[in-house]
Amino acid sequence: MSEERQRKMTYLVKIFDRYGPLAIFIFALTPLPDDLLFIPLGILRYKFYKAFIPALIGKVLMIFFLVNLGQIWGDIIVLIFGEGGNLVGMVITAILLVIVIIALYRIDWEKVFQKYVGERGEKKVEGNR
Repeated sequence: MSEERQRKMTYLVKIFDRYGPLAIFIFALTPLPDDLLFIPLGILRYKFYKAFIPALIGKVLMIFFLVNLGQIWGDIIVLIFGEGGNLVGMVITAILLVIVIIALYRIDWEKVFQKYVGERGEKKVEGNR
């Protein structure tokens, strides 16, 4: 991992220090890479139940939304393109997935941290060292 990427990931950890369970829930609910969150949690010796409960709730809700939205999306594709629309639906879904992945890698976590947490979070994190 490049030095710049490592610096940006440290800001992600600082954001987590501030928002804890909410961050876990959001990472579990969305396609954000939650491994990036759970590895620092292990290093920080974060309590298991404090991480497990928001992660479980987030994953269950994500699965619920995916199943229901997948059914709705499939019905829309069949309605628009007929029974042969499954291939079109797969292509559209793949394109949307690539767009989401590219957007996730383009996020500058340092700017997000500075915008939403600012100097208060910076001082708090430095005080914990």
